[in-house]
Amino acid sequence: MYTYNKKILFSDIDSNSKMTVGGILNAMQDCVNINSESIGRGIDYMMEKGRTWFAISWNIDIKRFPTMFEDVVVKTWPYDFTTTMGYRNVIITDSDGNDIVTADSMWTLMDMTTGRPTKINDEDRLGYDLEDKYPMESLGRKIKLPKELDTVDTVSVRKADIDYNGHMSNGKYIELANEYIPFDVEVKKIRVEYKSQSKYKENILIKRAIEDNRHIIVMVGEEAGDTKATVEFTMEV
Repeated sequence: MYTYNKKILFSDIDSNSKMTVGGILNAMQDCVNINSESIGRGIDYMMEKGRTWFAISWNIDIKRFPTMFEDVVVKTWPYDFTTTMGYRNVIITDSDGNDIVTADSMWTLMDMTTGRPTKINDEDRLGYDLEDKYPMESLGRKIKLPKELDTVDTVSVRKADIDYNGHMSNGKYIELANEYIPFDVEVKKIRVEYKSQSKYKENILIKRAIEDNRHIIVMVGEEAGDTKATVEFTMEV
C-alpha cells in the first residue's frame, strides 16, 4: 500500500468549503502517480518505454466530503492484473482513521505509438505489490445509459484541460460534468467510463439525462461523434 498525507486547501474546495468532486479525483490520481514514481515506474520511465497507463473507469463512493484545512491520508494499492488491464483501489481516510471516500478503478496499459492496449509483462508489474480488494460493490466498467439524452451544451477543450499525454485530463471530465448538476444536491457516488481521448480545441457536445437520483452526463466529440466519457452522479435521497 502506498500512502501520502494531504491537507485540504483553499484551491481544493467549493463554495461550501468542501472538497470538489474534481479535487477528489485529482487527489486519488496524484496518489496513483506518486506510487508509480516511488517504485521507478513513473512518467519518465513510461515515456522512455513508449507505454502509458490510461484510466478506463472509476467507481467512487463518498461517505462524506473532506473539508477545508482538514488533514487526510490518501492510500492506494493494486489488487489484480490481467493481460492488458490493472485494477486498483484508492481511499481517502480522515484523521480518526475513517474511510471517507473509497474508489475502485480500472486501467489499461497502452502502446503510445499504436494507441492500442499492449500486454502487461513482468517488468511492468515489478514493484506493484498486490493486496486484497477493498470491500465495495463491484459495478463493472459499463454505465447503463437511458434511451434518451438531451444535448444541453457545446464546449471546447481548453489548454488548461490538457495533461502530459496531450489529451484532456481525466479529472477535467468530472469537473466538466459537474457543471450540469444542481448546486443544492449531495453527490454520494460517482462513476466514470472513459471511451476516447479529447484534444486541444476539440468541440464536445454535452448530453444529459436525469433518472430518479441519477444524473448522467455523456461527452461526445462534435465532429467525429465518438463518446469521450460518461459520468454518472448518484445523489443522496
